[in-house]
Amino acid sequence: MLRRRLIIRRETRIFFLLALLIFLIIRLFILLEHNLRPTILRAAGVRANHIATEAVNEAILKNVAEGVSYQDLILLVKDDSGRIVFSQVNNAALSGIIAAANLHAQKALASVSREKIQIPLGQVFDSYLLAHVGPRIPVRISPLGVVKTNLIDKFESAGINQVRHKIYLEVQAEMQVVIPLMAEKKEVSTTIPLVDAIYPGEVPRTVIDLQFIPAGLQE
Repeated sequence: MLRRRLIIRRETRIFFLLALLIFLIIRLFILLEHNLRPTILRAAGVRANHIATEAVNEAILKNVAEGVSYQDLILLVKDDSGRIVFSQVNNAALSGIIAAANLHAQKALASVSREKIQIPLGQVFDSYLLAHVGPRIPVRISPLGVVKTNLIDKFESAGINQVRHKIYLEVQAEMQVVIPLMAEKKEVSTTIPLVDAIYPGEVPRTVIDLQFIPAGLQE
């Protein structure tokens, strides 16, 4: 009888120790999850932004920028000696490019939202050795609203008495990055070179004062 009581006491003690251990493990897991969740969301946002930006760049470079020349956008008038004396923005061509850029950027983001994106938990710790370690965390991207595309330009020196005029597409969009039990809005912003030209000698004032279509035209 005494031996049986000792066995029961030992089993009871082991049961309570196991229960306490399981409780502590669960509490530790909840604490780690609570502390790591914002870090996981940031890592997911970086990954999602990289994928979305690459998709938008590739779509616009392939479907919009390819084949567009400077003369398609800027109409140049030269005098008898070949010097540029006047220039004019081709608003019809620029409107078409902006509309096409919006359309293909929207399609690219919609395509990315259907992809299955996963990041290893090890990436959260920003360690090269742990980057591919741990369970995979599912990440989902959802486009929000419409894409906004602006045309911007810049003049820069291109050598002795030469100026290069560059025209870019600036694409901005909002997306939602979703991980289990959390979501956050992120902005995708990328600048894509469209065309450029070199002006030898003096740049005419009409080129310097070019006014593009009002920013933010939307599809």
